Amino acid sequence: MQHQNFKIYSSSAGSGKTYTLTREYIKLTLLQEDPHYFRHILAITFTNDAANEMKARIVEALRNLAFPALLTDREAQKRQVLLQSLREETGLSPQKLQKRAEKYFS
Repeated sequence: MQHQNFKIYSSSAGSGKTYTLTREYIKLTLLQEDPHYFRHILAITFTNDAANEMKARIVEALRNLAFPALLTDREAQKRQVLLQSLREETGLSPQKLQKRAEKYFS
């Protein structure tokens, strides 16, 4: 396993830290073929509530990426924003991102 530098995100409340952490976590996870790679990622928050919120957002985002046919219009819009960001940052196609996300639910 290759070790990466740590990334630290610090900003005021309501500025999008949880979204940023969620996107980074998903990006790191989907860049790998191994669906168990998430076990090698450490994300630290200051409260249990924040950790639970981030976990819920990660699962929701992965589900939305994996199963777009099940989404409401609002969820589909959020998925499209995340998908575009992930495509730009990873170079992976939407189909590859969806297939990798599906592995977490099989």
